[in-house]
Amino acid sequence: MIGYMKFVELGEEEFREFEQKNPYGNLYQMAERARLREKMGWTTKIFGVREGRRLKVAGLVLARDGMAMVPMGPVVDWDKDELERVDYWVRKVIEWAKSEKMVTLEIFPPVKQSVRDVKGNIEEQYERQAIFEIFARNNFEYMGATTEIENKANRWVTVKDLAKFKSVDEMRASYKKNVRNKLRKCSPEIEIVEVRDEAGLKEVARAIEGSNEKNGMRSRAIGYYKWILEEWGEQVHFVLARRKEDGETVAGRVIFDHPNETVSFISGTVQKYRKMNAMTVLQDDLLTKCFEKGIRRVNFYGLAGDFSEANKLLEFKSGFGVKVEEYIGGFRIVLRPVEHKIRRAKGGAMRAMRGVKNKLMGARK
Repeated sequence: MIGYMKFVELGEEEFREFEQKNPYGNLYQMAERARLREKMGWTTKIFGVREGRRLKVAGLVLARDGMAMVPMGPVVDWDKDELERVDYWVRKVIEWAKSEKMVTLEIFPPVKQSVRDVKGNIEEQYERQAIFEIFARNNFEYMGATTEIENKANRWVTVKDLAKFKSVDEMRASYKKNVRNKLRKCSPEIEIVEVRDEAGLKEVARAIEGSNEKNGMRSRAIGYYKWILEEWGEQVHFVLARRKEDGETVAGRVIFDHPNETVSFISGTVQKYRKMNAMTVLQDDLLTKCFEKGIRRVNFYGLAGDFSEANKLLEFKSGFGVKVEEYIGGFRIVLRPVEHKIRRAKGGAMRAMRGVKNKLMGARK
């Protein structure tokens, strides 16, 4: 039975203890991410719901330029009868957002909609109507069953469950044959090292930048990786794949530890070495080390919800026997409609200008 509820602002330590022990705790909601986002210019708030002395719900809220969002939160055991508490938390966050003159508030619950195989076939489906009703009651609009990669909170991720394997050999037997063949060929040429000094971080950033440029994505400055190391400490790993013959960096990766899973956050390949298949070796190295440490869930993070042959990222990840998890997605409430309409119009004009600029640059090439 639900008792008297009180909406409170939480300190970092209490939130961390709650989030780290909750089955719905995740990388997006870690207290360390609040500090990282503050360094990036965001305002952060941690709000909770208490019943007596017991904390029942907690969530990290990020805000900047009139936009507030809750990525993969709030943290609460969504599998239990907690939705009345969630409803109360949502209503109170709306009140806070209005008081701060936020234009929009977006919430992305950490709740799975389905589990699929790499062909897109649904293996598990979850009934989430009650969650949709909470947001509808509070005047949110559903942002849709999107398929593109979402930077605010991943809607599609690939995961590997290691719990069913009794040995590393058995785990590797779950890889596709072509992946096992690549490992036999490439592993002797590559060494995997973890780095934590500035020179090493620059090498990781350079490798990631290579893939970002290839995919038309924006790269982060080296300061971003320094901030991550400062905030997460021993919970983050910067890993390089190097050629044994000359020590040249081939690929790099950033990995986070969380009590619920290990997350392969971001990775990339130096493009002139892309035929060395270093990412295959990095992927196997991560899975092997996780298995040996007793970690049972590895999250390879976001990808597009596209199950066609055009999705090369899914094709690569599918070689390791992963499952695809589809999350419920985001909900948005517009709190200042006139300002929101003006912002959308400006944003549309800027996107059109970028499109013209890109066409001109392409024509010059």
